[in-house]
Formats: sequence, structure tokens, C-alpha cells
Amino acid sequence: EDEIITSQCEQLKRLKKKGTIRMFTNVGAMDIEIHCDVVPRTAMNFMLLVEKGEYNGSKFHRSIPNFMIQGGKKADSKGKDDQGSSYWDKPFKDEFDDRLTHSGQGVLSMANSGPGTNGRQFFITYKSCSHLDRKHSVVGKVLRGLDTLKRMEQTPTNKDTDKPLETIRIESIEILDNPVSEALDLERRRIEKRKKEKQQLIDSRKSSPAVGLSSTVSSKDAATDRGGNASSKESSDDVASESFTIGKYLKVAKRDSSKGTKKSKTETNTSGDVGISRLPPPPKKTSFGDFSGW
Repeated sequence: EDEIITSQCEQLKRLKKKGTIRMFTNVGAMDIEIHCDVVPRTAMNFMLLVEKGEYNGSKFHRSIPNFMIQGGKKADSKGKDDQGSSYWDKPFKDEFDDRLTHSGQGVLSMANSGPGTNGRQFFITYKSCSHLDRKHSVVGKVLRGLDTLKRMEQTPTNKDTDKPLETIRIESIEILDNPVSEALDLERRRIEKRKKEKQQLIDSRKSSPAVGLSSTVSSKDAATDRGGNASSKESSDDVASESFTIGKYLKVAKRDSSKGTKKSKTETNTSGDVGISRLPPPPKKTSFGDFSGW
């Protein structure tokens, strides 16, 4: 379920559209812009509750002048344990964005009891409340009807409980612009298309398994044949190359061998002449016995 909600929220954010509602109360009406493009999960929860009529007849149960007014409980709430939950019947995480702050009057933000405890209750600021930034998720802004908000602030309250002494009630809420509905429709069609394509793929496999098998086998045989021929060709090329190479080096080896033979012969001859004198032969005998006759 969380994955589905996340996917729906991503679709809503991609639309880049604001939502708009008109809140009718017993003291006047207010037009409120909803930041569907910035905080999609918070905006979706609020808009779906509005669409379901969950806020109709709900009372603003807490008002603090120069601060805010809080509402959003179930119309027939009987106590703290029966105040209602989010559209998904469970708390959801906070969404913070630096573009959305509690600046000025008329900021619509989610009430909570700590991090990740958002449900259905909300408050509208009477003035700037920067200390609430990144603690409460801002979901909207009052565009028109600040005079109605001023009348709410001027309503007397119980000093101990901050409960308005005069009832301030939401009579109904009209949706003027609803990108949430558009996003949910787009997401539903996307899922249906995906399911249809998946089913078509399954049906096609069931209807022609043999064809798929034979084509696969044929492709494999063809690949094998091509591979075999290629291998044969490569083998023959390798043999030819090897023969040429071997013959080449055999010739070189023969030449080297013959050179070696000649060299060895030369060396043998040279080694055989080791004892022969290299001095010139003695002169032949002459009539001169010595140099005394000079």
C-alpha cells in the first residue's frame, strides 16, 4: 500500500499544479490554495478527506489570538480517542520544504503530536509563526477571506482551554481545482496499461510455445553452424600460419646449423695449428760461417 501511495504522490508532484478549495464556515468563506506540487502526500490526504466530506460539520475547537485557530476533528467526535485519522487510517510522515514557511497570516498547516504523526487536524495562522517551521507540514495558504479569519480571531475563548465560546464550524468545502483526482486517474490508467501489457505477453507465450522453441533451436543451430565454419576457417588459417612459421624457422635453423658446422670446422683447423711455430724459417747455409770474414 505504501508503494502505491508513493507512486500516486510522485504522479501528483509531476503535474506541477496547485489545488484550490472554498471553505464555507458559519462566520464566512475562505478560498485556500493547496500546495499539491510541493507536499503531495500532505495535500493528497487533505484533498481526499475534503472530497469525502470528512470536514463537513467539523468545529474549530481551539483558538489563540495572535497565534492560530485549530480544527479538523470528526464532526461527531466524542473525545481524544475519537478524533479521526488520516485518509489512509494511519499517521503519515512530515513533508518539509524551505519554500513553505509559517510566514504571515492565513497559512494552513498540519497539527501533530510529534514527528511523523500527521492525521487530519490542521490549523490556520493568525500571524507569522516561524518557530513552527520544519515541525509542522505547511499544506496551503488563504488566498481570499482573510476578513473571515479575522472574525474567527476576534471570537472570545475560554482562557483555560482556548475553546471558542461561540461555535465556529465548517459547514462545507467545495473543491475548485483538484489535481489530486487527475493524478489518481493517470496513475490508475498507467497501472491498467502495465497489467494489460503483462497479460498480453503471458498470452502470447502460452499460444505459441512450439514456435518460440523451434525458432530458438534454429537460431542456435545457425549460430552453431556459423560458429563451426568460423572455427574451421580459423583452424585452417592457424595451420597455414603455423606451417609457414615452422618452415621459415626450419630454414633459419638449417642456415644456422650450416654456419655452425663451418664455424666448428674452422675452429677445429685452428685448434689443430696450435703447436706450429709462426716464426720465419731459418736461413739456408751460406759460405759465410760467421761475421769474421767481413
